[in-house]
Amino acid sequence: MTLRILLVIDYKLEYMGGAQTAFLQQARALAATGHTVTIAAPDACSQLDLAAAGVTCWDSPVTFVVPGANLPIVGNTARTQAVVNRRLAEWQTDLVITHSEFGLAAAVLKVAAKRGIPSMHVVHTFFWRGPRIAALAAPLVTAVHGWTTGLAPSRRRLAPRRLDSALRGMTLSVAQAADLVISPSHHQASALRAAGLHNVTVISNTSENLHSRPLISSSTGPLRLVWAARFAPEKRLDVALSAMTIVEGILGHGVVQLDIAGGRASREAPASVIFHGRISSAGVTQLLDSAHAAVITSNGFDNQPMIAIEAFKAGRPVIVSDPTLATEFGIAAIAASDTTAEGLARTIIRLAGDRDRLRAPAAGANRFSAQASAQQHACNIGQAFLRIDSVNTSSHKYAERFISRGRTQPVEHRQGNLPPSAIAPKHGDQISEKVPTSSLSSV
Repeated sequence: MTLRILLVIDYKLEYMGGAQTAFLQQARALAATGHTVTIAAPDACSQLDLAAAGVTCWDSPVTFVVPGANLPIVGNTARTQAVVNRRLAEWQTDLVITHSEFGLAAAVLKVAAKRGIPSMHVVHTFFWRGPRIAALAAPLVTAVHGWTTGLAPSRRRLAPRRLDSALRGMTLSVAQAADLVISPSHHQASALRAAGLHNVTVISNTSENLHSRPLISSSTGPLRLVWAARFAPEKRLDVALSAMTIVEGILGHGVVQLDIAGGRASREAPASVIFHGRISSAGVTQLLDSAHAAVITSNGFDNQPMIAIEAFKAGRPVIVSDPTLATEFGIAAIAASDTTAEGLARTIIRLAGDRDRLRAPAAGANRFSAQASAQQHACNIGQAFLRIDSVNTSSHKYAERFISRGRTQPVEHRQGNLPPSAIAPKHGDQISEKVPTSSLSSV
């Protein structure tokens, strides 16, 4: 079965965050497995290499650009919907997959529903956190999101802090408009179901080409680690830097090296830390090929960081501060002693003293990577598509949500609502499998 698939994201692709990386990797993977893939984003055609991969690009209309931030905003306007409608007809789209929570995704979901096109929405994180000092901005966040998307706001309290709840409400309102919600991780899927979403299934992010390589020599040179992410507070780069200060103070310079990708140094760092700035996914892969493991220092924020998928693709385990991620990744993860810099430092020091501790997690990384292959990902998307289509559900949820805002009249729609039984994995499916945790590594 081959499909004509439209992938949609509101974010600019020139800024390579985790959502953009997952989006582009999915486009490449689906195209590589024979599907006809088009991507829509404000600057989709800036990705010149995608044409060689067989992916068609479309720059979406932009309603306005936030001054000083170079941030495009696409409103779910009648004009946007009209343009999207023409494009969906021209492309004869079979399936829509959205990757963001804003106006372009909302417009595409609405038009897809009217046209009877099945839709999926990928949630990259439900664990939004706003700055504490901005707590009073929660009503504004909700109002602006409703204005740009045309979606009724969520009335649920989704987090103890009001701003966090409002941010998570953005995700929930868009997810409710899709036929099927995809969570790359099991722990996030559980949180989404607890928030009231029942049409949730787990499908891992993907990486186009698997090229697992043996670990570099365990007895020569420094223990090499890679940290790659946005320089955002929730990623806790400061924990990695503080841990390396402790490690260098105990072991000396040159025993452990940490390569950091994502930005430039803003504070003095230990000599054993090398900053590489913002680099491409291919650049991150090159760092991982020369490393023993990746490091993820976020705690309570991440769903399935793309650096983990990239590391597993290279046959490298991940050292994680977050115990939830340690459980999610099973034997492919090395759990830090605790969530602090001191706990991470203790773990790194033990690994530097006994690198054989890396071998079992590296084998687990290879097992996990098989779930993220292009072939497996495309198979999982195809299985999910067939389950949506089998219950004929594509349009009425969006119509109901827009009627509640007085935006539209009832449309002709397919019968039924996608029940939990329709999206529960059938016997033999690999959609919700994960690496066993019985041998979870902790050092």
